[in-house]
Amino acid sequence: ARYQNELAGVDTELLAERFYYQALSVAPQIGMPFNQLGTLAGSKYYNVEATYCYLRCIQSEVSFEGAYGNLKRLYDKAAKMYHQLKKSETRKLSPSKKRGKDIKRLLVSFMYLQSLLQPKSR
Repeated sequence: ARYQNELAGVDTELLAERFYYQALSVAPQIGMPFNQLGTLAGSKYYNVEATYCYLRCIQSEVSFEGAYGNLKRLYDKAAKMYHQLKKSETRKLSPSKKRGKDIKRLLVSFMYLQSLLQPKSR
């Protein structure tokens, strides 16, 4: 279902997500479904959701090696976005736009902090 979504343009994302959660209910010790859920999450919420899924995959009893690379890629993006955010100006924005920027700043800063706290073993 996920590959139909990516390759054929068929909107099957919810179906794929359901299948991965069903796989976790059958074999919760396997991390691969979490990796796939991270891929499905894409860049939602500035990668926070995908990061959670990749971390769950890595922490699973049977982890998936590819999750380490996926997580590193997200942390690299977070560092880049964090340093770009520091340069942006928010004083002249309307309150609603400022709120959006503040939420982005919070999530990107959280991701950057998370990357700094991760062990560098891989």
